Amino acid sequence: MSRVKLVTSAFAATPRQGPRVTGDPDSEFLTHAAEVAFDLGGDRFRLTALRMRSRAVEFTETGGPAEPPVCREGAPPGTGREARRVYDWQPAAGAPSWMNMAWLLDDLAAWAGQMAADDVALAGVEAPEPHWCDVLVRDGDTAYRARLTLADRDEVLDYPGMYLRELFAEGRHRDHLTENGSLVDLRGVL
Repeated sequence: MSRVKLVTSAFAATPRQGPRVTGDPDSEFLTHAAEVAFDLGGDRFRLTALRMRSRAVEFTETGGPAEPPVCREGAPPGTGREARRVYDWQPAAGAPSWMNMAWLLDDLAAWAGQMAADDVALAGVEAPEPHWCDVLVRDGDTAYRARLTLADRDEVLDYPGMYLRELFAEGRHRDHLTENGSLVDLRGVL
């Protein structure tokens, strides 16, 4: 297994053409990270860490054969970056975890600006295991980890950026806090 670490400010300078760009540097970084996660996912790499402040993204090589993308609406006319900007590529419930990670990042990109306006800041993503990840969030002065299922899902990962934005902005994340007080466990919820 090999690890790849990307640390660059070039992510922030790469604008995305299409409706999801807000002009916000965080949104642009997340969009680019989503594109890279999708592209490398098909080549047996999965995202293990993303840091907003340093614009760092880490990947690790997975074992076994490559897992092809599985879209909710069936195969789109294309799965390249340009096609994903035009066609709905929402992962199916049985999609590989790398595809759900790319979808999560892409949808967080769409909502990062609104989250910031609600005083909810995205700090990063950690995925030490392929089946789940923690979205690192600061709500005011408090740091939280919102844990989501990425693999072996029963339902599609339905617009997680919008869900997280509403959950934290409305204070409903407290309903899902674990005993340690900082983990918001959304496995089985989102």
